[in-house]
Amino acid sequence: MVMDGQPIFSEKTTPIGIPVNFLECVKGISAESLLVLIAFFQLMSQQEQTSELALVFDLKASQPGFFGSADQRLEIALVELHNTGLLFSWTDPNNPQKTYLIPGTPNGIETYRKLCENPDLVGAYRLAKILPDNDRPNLFKLYEDNFGALTPMIAETLKADLETYPLDWIEDAMKEAVEYNARNWRYVQAILRNWQEKGRKRSNEEGKRDLDQFRKLYLEQKRDQHGG
Repeated sequence: MVMDGQPIFSEKTTPIGIPVNFLECVKGISAESLLVLIAFFQLMSQQEQTSELALVFDLKASQPGFFGSADQRLEIALVELHNTGLLFSWTDPNNPQKTYLIPGTPNGIETYRKLCENPDLVGAYRLAKILPDNDRPNLFKLYEDNFGALTPMIAETLKADLETYPLDWIEDAMKEAVEYNARNWRYVQAILRNWQEKGRKRSNEEGKRDLDQFRKLYLEQKRDQHGG
């Protein structure tokens, strides 16, 4: 008998590529870490091309119903997985807001070692992306999971921005806001307006300068709000 409120399995299935010795390797880890590991391999299995890395943000975005806003639970699970060597977490020292996940396979271990020795190599590895448009998490849900309660006014703002900017732009701008802990929609909109005015096909160095300017503006706004 199905309990009230308990979700049931969908008839749809999705292939998940996991290491052949997966069950042997996960013995003894917590249930939370096991679920995170499965979610990671599911994300990697959905890629059109083999990817070596995934951002923690994208892992959360790929399963909004599971991760929600439980950042502390996810962090505890990622620490356990890193310490056991099943899933490495690597934070880019040149961009501390970005934390990447690397599987504990022989190739993954080598990737992790190389990145620890030379962080500039991160751009040479293929990064996993979240699902295509028709399967992406609902933008309202993504907002609630990462920014806060969805009020009617905010919902209208999101709808208007969706009519103005491509969905992947909004998702990327939200990602930057969350990674910088600037969970303010004005900050997201400032990034979107800049991309619209100047375009996104520019060098990484130019992009970093733009983000530095956005972050400076955000800090100034916070100081003004708190009276200096």
